[in-house]
Amino acid sequence: MSMLLRNLLLLAVEFGAALLLREPGTPWVPLLLAVFVVGSGVLHGTDAEFVPRFLVALVAVGVAELGGRAWASPGAHTVPTAATGAAILLAVQTLILVRHSLRRPRPKGA
Repeated sequence: MSMLLRNLLLLAVEFGAALLLREPGTPWVPLLLAVFVVGSGVLHGTDAEFVPRFLVALVAVGVAELGGRAWASPGAHTVPTAATGAAILLAVQTLILVRHSLRRPRPKGA
């Protein structure tokens, strides 16, 4: 799967989770768990090990959570902070995905 497709898939999941999280009473544990599972599986097919997969999954959960907070409280002073945090996490997530998606596989004997 190409790097762009991986990033778009994860962004779509995060966007959907953020939309659902802005409603009060949404069961957030299964929703964020689903985001974590998708985030950890996005690097499937690359030579990324546990730490990068876990980091991408945690960042995806953070993006969904901060995005939900930013959309849930329009006009509040927390919106710029949440939006800035989500943008920083999206940049980190994209960097990790680009790095591990474009990495060449190691030779089997090395």
